Order: sequence, then C-alpha cells, then structure tokens
Amino acid sequence: MEKSLVRRLNIQGMLLQASFWIAVCMYGIFMVTTLIDYGWSASAAAFAMTMMGIISMLVQPVLGYVSDKFLSEKKMIVILSSLAIAFCILLPFSLRSGNPLLVWLTMIAITVTGMQIAGLVDAWLVGLSQEFEGVNYGLMRGTGSFAFAIASQVAGIITYTFGHHTRIYFGAGFFFLTVIVALTFRSAKSADQTDEHSEATTTLTGREALRIIFSSKQFRMILAVAFFLLLAHAPLGILLQLLVIDFGGTTAQIGTASAVMAASEVPVMFLMVLILKKFGYKKLIVFASGVYVIRMVIMAAIGSVTLLIASQGLQAFTFAILTPLAMSYLSQILDKRIRTTAITTYAAITMGLSGIIGNLITTTLLEMSFTAQNILVVSAVASLIGFIFAIYGAVRKIWDIEVV
Repeated sequence: MEKSLVRRLNIQGMLLQASFWIAVCMYGIFMVTTLIDYGWSASAAAFAMTMMGIISMLVQPVLGYVSDKFLSEKKMIVILSSLAIAFCILLPFSLRSGNPLLVWLTMIAITVTGMQIAGLVDAWLVGLSQEFEGVNYGLMRGTGSFAFAIASQVAGIITYTFGHHTRIYFGAGFFFLTVIVALTFRSAKSADQTDEHSEATTTLTGREALRIIFSSKQFRMILAVAFFLLLAHAPLGILLQLLVIDFGGTTAQIGTASAVMAASEVPVMFLMVLILKKFGYKKLIVFASGVYVIRMVIMAAIGSVTLLIASQGLQAFTFAILTPLAMSYLSQILDKRIRTTAITTYAAITMGLSGIIGNLITTTLLEMSFTAQNILVVSAVASLIGFIFAIYGAVRKIWDIEVV
C-alpha cells in the first residue's frame, strides 16, 4: 500500500511541477521581448522585471509564514493559481491598451500570485519527501524542467506565429491545470500533525521562526553560496533574450536557448538522489559553483547564436545541481515546524534579492550602453565569489552532514 501511495505521490508531484512551470514559461521567459515589442526600451523592460523581483522578495516570506501558521501549501497554491488565471487573461488587454500603469498593475498582480507558487510547491514536495520514504523531489523537479524545456520551444513558435497574447493565454490555461492537479494531491502533514511538541509549533512567532532559521551556520552558508551563484544566474533570463537579438537570432531561437537550458536539467535532477548519495553535499556544491564560473566566462567570450544555445547545456552542472541540493540540504538541517518559512525565506533571498540586485546591475549597465555580453563579466565575478564561499565551507567542514 505504501509503495502504491508513494508511486501516486511521485506522479502527482510530477504533474504539479509540469503544469506550474509550463505556466511560468508561457508568461515569463519572453516578458522582456514582449514589453520591447509593445514599445518599451530594453532598459525599461529590464527595470520592470527588477521591480517584480523586489515585490516577489517581499511577498515570499510572508506567504511562507502564512502557510506554516494558517493555510497549507495546497490551499495557498489553489488560491494563488486561481487568481493568476484571471490576471494572465487581463495582461494582453493591458498591453494593447498602451497604458503603462495598467501593464504595471497587471504584472504586479501576476507576480504576487502566480510567481509565488514555486517556493510553496518546493515546500509541499519537501514535506512529502520527509513524510514518505521514496517520494523523490529531484524526479518531480526534473519533470518541471523537462516540461519547461518543451514549453520554451513551443512558446517561441507560438509567439513567432500568433503573437504574445496567444502565448499568455496558454499560460492562463496551465495555471488552471495547476489548480486541478493541486486539488487532487495529498497535503503534506504540518508540524503539529507530526511533531509531538505541537504546542511549541502553535506558539512560534514569525520572529522566532526567523531566529531559528538564521541561527543555523549551515543555513547561512548555503544561503551565501546560493545568493552569489544566483546573482550571476538571475540576469540570464534578460541577457539571453538580448544576446540572441544581438547575434542576429530570432524569437524562436530565444525559445530554443531556453529549451536547451531547461532540458539539460532533467537527467541530473532525475538522478539527484543517487548523485547525492555517491558524492555528498560538499563535493557537489563546490563542483556546481566552479562550473558556474566557467559557464559565465564561456558566455562572455562566444559570438554566435549556435554557440550561445549550446552553452546553455551547462545548466545541467550548475542550476540543476544547486536547486535540488539546496532543497535536500534545507530539509536535513532545519526544524520541520518552520519548513515553509525556511524554504520561502531561502527563495526570497536567493531567487528574489539576488535577482533584484542582478537585474538592477543589468539595467544600470544597459543604460550606460554596455552590451549584454559585457554584463556577463560581472556575472562571472559574482559566481567566483560564490565559488570561494563554497570552498570556505568545504575547508571549514560546514557542509558535512550525513546524507539519508
């Protein structure tokens, strides 16, 4: 019975990740070119995405705390996805109106709803992996990457053939599918259902939860490494779109580059449980950090669309390792009572704050007439700092915990 349940949970988790990441792809990966095509400058479009990052960073920990204290991840995802459907349908009308304020408000609404689901999905699936041996987070997250890869290619074709508005409507459709999958999926047990110290769970305040999280030396170290690596990684969504254009490519090739990037994640994420058992956290975090440096240097040096697309295969040895490794590491070192708060706080700082700073730097340098490729030199420096932190953690034996 347990094996049957675990199999069903893995399949449902794969479907949840797939539907969500297709929705994100349809909305997000072409948003810079969408704004540019509707008359925005490259720097203005980059600034808009930076502001969305700021909003996301502020909202994520709040939603994480609400989920830990009041509503399950399942309920939060159903509510946020339902709202995202309406706002995605509204976005094409906002763009056609030519009213920048309306566009801003609609993008903010999508950011506060649909774009917040990633951390909640991760917390949900990590919780199930703690509850049931055999529930495989890497398998589920890898399915999301595979779906994103296919969607990237399809989204590029849809945009090239039918326009941005059709692609965005597809995004709304997949947010609807996310709602359906979430409603049929088992909730992860909260701490008060699994922890005998349930009274402590119910009285834990937001400040106390954050104090517990940041008192962990290991949490602070994984946060520092991931912050600088994702500071380098964050602008790639913008820079890839600009680089393809600079190299004489098409919108469809932007989709191809994104598809290669996402597809390369799949085998590594599928096998992450085995890879972790064989190499451990220390070796993997140092390896991924080092490859991040190499990746940024290569992208700063190449000069054709073909090589640019091919270089995105290095995603397999960077982001594809870092993401499931971090989720697994957090589940090992942190109290179950603060699972969602910890994961959304981690996401807010590494995906949110790093994205804000990275995109602000990108926007500023674009306004100073730097090319997208020149900006990648800054990304290489940021990834080098993350690599140094990873080495420091290895030397000081901070990473050393038993993989279970």
